[in-house]
Amino acid sequence: MDKNRQDQNGFNFRTLVLLLFLISFFSLASGQELVNCLVAVVDSVPVSLFDLRVIESFRLLSGFGPDVYQSKEEMVNRYIDQLLVLELAKEQINVSREEIEKELVRLKNQLGSSLFEEKCQSLGLKEADLIPYLKSKLLFEKIIGSRFNQKFYISLKEIEDYYQRVYVPEETARGRTPGELVNVLDEIEARLQNQKMVQQINEWTQELRQRAEILIYFDCLKKAQGKEDR
Repeated sequence: MDKNRQDQNGFNFRTLVLLLFLISFFSLASGQELVNCLVAVVDSVPVSLFDLRVIESFRLLSGFGPDVYQSKEEMVNRYIDQLLVLELAKEQINVSREEIEKELVRLKNQLGSSLFEEKCQSLGLKEADLIPYLKSKLLFEKIIGSRFNQKFYISLKEIEDYYQRVYVPEETARGRTPGELVNVLDEIEARLQNQKMVQQINEWTQELRQRAEILIYFDCLKKAQGKEDR
């Protein structure tokens, strides 16, 4: 990392820490709840609780892996993985303005205009404020798509095992009659392909973590989790 970039990252980090401190100070002084805090720092890139709230509210993490999280810690770790991948390869792949606008339209259609506006208002966001988050999501998906674009070998035994162990119980629990294996082969193979890809992504990001400098501020996460539990 060159000196200019180090200085810039250091400046950005110190600036955000100062801003978060001021927000915390004035919130506590006025008797209000803490509205923001520093969740993590990933190779000098700060992640605030507000970032997590935006990402969670609009589901702006990538579509690789689950989109439901058991805790804020699980979600921040997924976001850290995304930041590490972006830092490694973001200069090799670009996202156009048209792609971002298309993703924004898709998000609006998915949520519906009224809910989209409601979420923006609750977070104090303008539509344009979502662009950096959308760009990061699209960049990550492009990087992953280019790196893990090969098809994995799926044996018939794997498909049969998944059918009996997962597919049939799932359909039965939903009150539906499970389809015959021959009719759901493609669906099950697609699920197994995705599972193997997610496993490889996880192995790759674990390697990236070993070379990265990551700080997670659990006090901030506990405050966020505690607020939700009340």
